[in-house]
Amino acid sequence: MLNHHLLKERFETDGAVWPLPVFDEARITKYRAEVEKAESELHLMGSDYRCKSQVLFPWLDEIVHDEALGDIVEAVIGPNFHCWDTLFWLKEPGDEKYVSYHQDATYWNFAPKTAAMTVWLAFSDATAEAGAINYALGSHRLSQLEHVDKKHEHNLLMRGQTIAADIDAYERAVAEVPAGHVSVHAPFIVHGSPPNRSKFRRIACGMIFASTACKPVATFSPESTVMVRGVDTYNYMQHDPRPIGDWKSNETAWRAAYDRQHENYYKMNLQHAEQAASSAV
Repeated sequence: MLNHHLLKERFETDGAVWPLPVFDEARITKYRAEVEKAESELHLMGSDYRCKSQVLFPWLDEIVHDEALGDIVEAVIGPNFHCWDTLFWLKEPGDEKYVSYHQDATYWNFAPKTAAMTVWLAFSDATAEAGAINYALGSHRLSQLEHVDKKHEHNLLMRGQTIAADIDAYERAVAEVPAGHVSVHAPFIVHGSPPNRSKFRRIACGMIFASTACKPVATFSPESTVMVRGVDTYNYMQHDPRPIGDWKSNETAWRAAYDRQHENYYKMNLQHAEQAASSAV
């Protein structure tokens, strides 16, 4: 494990750091079984349950609040933070699923986005053959780039959002991450991943942690989040309950959180589209 000073230094220089150990084999095997159960019983990747899942699954809440994971996050964005969103990424062997090159922060509904980060947890070995993340190191210094929608049936990004800029000048790195380890990356680093060419399922979850100083931009609905560490002296976002009840109560709380976030997401993008159309007239 890198010491925290070097972790932050590398994060700021390269925009991504990996692999960082968090869970031992026994714990990640337990968590992997939970993901595969959710995929089998709830069709996780084809359902809304894929998103904002830290409000729904007790085992994911346990991951989000893990002390070692929290220490990594705190080293980068400070002691007061919450988990704004989670998103699962499963690639079956040979299913041709990929992720186009994009920047995570493009559709985050809060600012400053640089006070947040993505933590990507591997439940199975994410090798180059299995479709590990490819980073354009240093590209986070470009700040926000224009994206275009290139929807494709195999693209795991719902809208197929893809950067329009040429990033060939940046060093590409394949982030191989063993099971139980994480990669962490900056909001504006350009990244994507190819299909899984291995014989094994590739399973991961991205978790977006943000400082409590981050303030929502679109406010059609209140943004909500799960508090993880420290104190929230700003209260810019509503605090979601942790999933400690039965399935029905957890699902009710999750649905409300999911709907709030996605109302902002869709209305914000509709507003941007209308503004673009108006300026083109």
